[in-house]
Amino acid sequence: MRIWLGLALTAAVTGCNHHSALDGDGGIDSFGPSVDGAFDDFDGDGIPDVVEGRFDMPPRDTDGDGTPDAKDTDSDDDGLLDATEGTSDWDGDGVPNYIDPRNDGPPPTLTLVAISTAFNTPIGIDFHEPTHSLVLSVNYGTNGLPQNFDRILFDGSHAAFSTYSGLTDEVKIATARSNNPAGIPVGTLYTGNGIDGQIVRISPDGSMIDNPWVDLPGVGNGLMRGSLYVDRTGIYGGDLIVATTTGEIWRVTPAGVPTRVAATGVHLEGLIVVPNVPVRYGPLAGKIIAGAEEQGLLWAFDATGASQTYTLGVTVEDIDLVTPAENFFGVNFGTSRLLGATAKNVEPMIGDILLTQEGVVPGTTGLFRLQWTGTTLEAVAVPLDPASATVAQWEHVTFAGAGVGEIQ
Repeated sequence: MRIWLGLALTAAVTGCNHHSALDGDGGIDSFGPSVDGAFDDFDGDGIPDVVEGRFDMPPRDTDGDGTPDAKDTDSDDDGLLDATEGTSDWDGDGVPNYIDPRNDGPPPTLTLVAISTAFNTPIGIDFHEPTHSLVLSVNYGTNGLPQNFDRILFDGSHAAFSTYSGLTDEVKIATARSNNPAGIPVGTLYTGNGIDGQIVRISPDGSMIDNPWVDLPGVGNGLMRGSLYVDRTGIYGGDLIVATTTGEIWRVTPAGVPTRVAATGVHLEGLIVVPNVPVRYGPLAGKIIAGAEEQGLLWAFDATGASQTYTLGVTVEDIDLVTPAENFFGVNFGTSRLLGATAKNVEPMIGDILLTQEGVVPGTTGLFRLQWTGTTLEAVAVPLDPASATVAQWEHVTFAGAGVGEIQ
């Protein structure tokens, strides 16, 4: 290793510029060390091959999948690309992100900031990617008038997203993002309409409203205030997944064809599809998970509808994944405010599952980081910075590649 590194540094000083053809730069077609090996980046992830252990004997293979780290775009098989994780150490455990499959450090102390603009009884929230803004369901307290959905702009001001109005139920929402495997138009919004089993679809620009878009077969299906989520993993083909107030889980194709996954008879709230990454999520990997607030349980369902419940000490109201380079935003119904925390603040939890609890003990966030330790699932309270805004009843949260008001 010392010999090759020395040659590489000598080549750099003398102006030599020989490369390996494997990284597309026109040199020899071999994975062996080249004269400029200290600067090669075979897999194009921004991390030099020498850092990724290319010249170790044998070359380092962190996840043991048979592909050396220098050729592997996800060296630790944690579902996050090395190019995204880089050599930083988000969780502060001394291990670089790209070879660290779990966040071992404590959750960060969050500074939750109240967006200064006022809201009229907000409930649901999601990222509207086409406009890099947030969509909120509002006016719950005024029978959905003058409209049910607002976009929140960069400066915190509001603009009507759609003319849809008159919804009087708790309106949860889900939007399609660019990573949707089914090719649903980015920004398409899904919600309920307060009628048993009915789902509404609104076009990305808010102009076309299909009400109902889908009416689930049978009766007693429940309302969509449970939660909605557009699959980003591909496990469910990019379908819309819904959890209802009677405890049913359905998947709905982009063409509007519904299939029931499970029926629990329990009011479910909060919903995501967990990426199929066992090293990070353990028994939840590849499952649909939903909260059962009244039971104090987390439910997990596989594609056949088989289920498992977990007692985590959290009465789950909502669930989301902490995503890279995205700010946290949550509807704090108890104060009718939109609260946020910066992407930098939540960085130590990237890739983890965030649980939201409706009832918030004063002086706490009401948020919990859920993670697999390698042997158990643990939900740990996320501490609150005393300088934070008042936190009361949470309803719906999201992570968004958008800045709004005081959160940029």
